[in-house]
Amino acid sequence: MKSTVGESPPEVFRPGATVLDSGKKADDCYKVLFVCHDNSTCSIIAEAIMNRWGGKDFRVFSAGIRPASEVHPVTVDLLKAQRLWGQNIQTKGCNEFLKHDAQRMNFIISIGEQRPIDLPTGWPGNPSIIHWRISEPKVDSKPAKTALAFRRTFGELENRIKLFVLVYERERVKKAAA
Repeated sequence: MKSTVGESPPEVFRPGATVLDSGKKADDCYKVLFVCHDNSTCSIIAEAIMNRWGGKDFRVFSAGIRPASEVHPVTVDLLKAQRLWGQNIQTKGCNEFLKHDAQRMNFIISIGEQRPIDLPTGWPGNPSIIHWRISEPKVDSKPAKTALAFRRTFGELENRIKLFVLVYERERVKKAAA
């Protein structure tokens, strides 16, 4: 797992945030939007993994700055092998989440080897914007190398997401106990 040097850790709670309880409604959980360039691989994988590990404490979405027309076929195969594929997984653009009446996110997490220079800035609700430096899988002429690259990306994302979930679940418990 790589980290970006010089980045400060994300904010844990915004002023006025409410403590989540066991009778959660959709509005009581953290809302996370994963963004990558084309929403065909990295952000799709992150959305699927967060759906697995985030439970009821997280609602998760993914989008692309310039969305592809379909999810990358190797991504589909990988998610099927991990039992994470669902028919509702599809590419989407950031514009859906930038509308004034769009759902308010707590976190926008861009994913890739570099922070995207064209990542939108005017997100509704003033969410924390974070960048995760993740190895982007390279498509090789050899299918085995391509599959390995996608599995490496999956592993990096899964590790990062498990830690992210752990931190915010602990923070929620601390706030509830206070």
